[in-house]
This record gives sequence, structure tokens and C-alpha cells, in this order.
Amino acid sequence: MALSYAHRDVNALLDALEGQLVEATALARTAERDAARLSYGSYRAFRDKVGEYLAFAIIIERRLPHIADAPTRDLIERLEMTQVRFYTMLIRACLRFFYIISSNLRLPMGTREIFMEELRSLHHAHETLHRPEYARRLETDVIHDLEVAEQILTEIVDRAPRLLEFQL
Repeated sequence: MALSYAHRDVNALLDALEGQLVEATALARTAERDAARLSYGSYRAFRDKVGEYLAFAIIIERRLPHIADAPTRDLIERLEMTQVRFYTMLIRACLRFFYIISSNLRLPMGTREIFMEELRSLHHAHETLHRPEYARRLETDVIHDLEVAEQILTEIVDRAPRLLEFQL
């Protein structure tokens, strides 16, 4: 039996997704402030919120084709706009954060592993934002910011210490 969702319920999920975006934006500002003081713990909280947002967006995206009681174009448009705002915030937050930590000559142990995951995340953002439904909505400098963030992050990963590997 195929699942069916009400337009108003998916609309409420989009409200909640936009709330996740607001929370992620606030956490990004905190992470940037803390990074300037060489503290990276709040960056993990930001990344956790990003993960929550992305999972929630997937749930909404998968429900859109199964709305039974109303046209979905307004919901699709709203999701696309929210996604563009999210990825723009993510890219710019990462760019600022990476720029701050790239000036640190001594990075903590394990930084390499943490930021290898960030490279994958930026690659996903790159692929997503090049899809036509998102690309047409982007500000002109977002892709450039993404490319710069990827370059800075690659440099960080190249010089970051690895976690020690212990063998039994």
C-alpha cells in the first residue's frame, strides 16, 4: 500500500526544517567565534545540526511525491529555496571557519580525520548545487566560495596530524 501525506503536514515539516536552518546558522556563528579562540568543540555541534538538517530534508523530499490532497509545486519551491539558503549558509560558514583554522600553525591530533569528512560534505554540496533546480537560484558567488572552501580544506587536511593507529 502506497503512503499518502497531507499537504498541511508536509508544510509543517518545512516549517520545522526552516527552524533547523535558523539553529544551524546560530551554531555556525558560535563555531566561528570559538575557532578564533582555537576552540573547535562548538564546530562539532554545528556539524551535528547540519546532519540533522540534511536527514530531515531527505525525509521531506521523499514525502513530496506522495501528497494526495493538493498540488505540490508550492512545497517543492519552498524546499528548493530552503535548500539553497541552507547550502549558502553552510558554504560560507565553512569558508570562514576553514580560513580561521588554516592560519593556526598547530592543529590538534585527529584534525585530518575530521576534515576528511568535511571534504565529502562539500563535495555533496557541490553536486547538489549544480542540479538545475538549485543552480538557477544561487547567488553568483556561492560556487566560488565553495571552491575556495574546498581548496582551503584540502590544504588543512594535507598538513593536519593523523590519529595514531595502534595495533594489538
